[in-house]
Amino acid sequence: MVVKTLNSIIRTSLLLIGVLIMNYTYAQDLKKHQWENRVVIIASQNEDSRTYQEQITKFNSLPKEFKERKIIVYQVLPDRYKLTDYQIKGKDIESISSPALFDKFVNNKEHFKVILIGLDGGIKLEKTKVLSTTELFAAIDVMPMRRAEMKNKNR
Repeated sequence: MVVKTLNSIIRTSLLLIGVLIMNYTYAQDLKKHQWENRVVIIASQNEDSRTYQEQITKFNSLPKEFKERKIIVYQVLPDRYKLTDYQIKGKDIESISSPALFDKFVNNKEHFKVILIGLDGGIKLEKTKVLSTTELFAAIDVMPMRRAEMKNKNR
């Protein structure tokens, strides 16, 4: 009886450790973009949400502008997320089954959220309504690193 209980505790502990490691690894996905890309997270409780779909459509309509500003987009749902990289011709490059990003950035009371993360990894903008591309680009274009990029491009 004691051996069965001990085995059960060990199995449960190993499973918990595995889940924690996996979630930590997925949460680190955003770290790999630091200093390389600006990250936009579009999160929703429901994939069929009109607001969520409207935001994705808005952003997908301007791939050139996203590429120019080094923006990648994570579409985040409670159980999975998908990465869209406008630098790559095929765009959608990664789909992962994990609640890690949702759990990290969204609380269960929020039905929809858009987050802009700068090159330095800091959160620059958060909204719970559809974010216009004009507002997104304005927020990015005043950032010192973006201004330097634009200055260097014009040389």
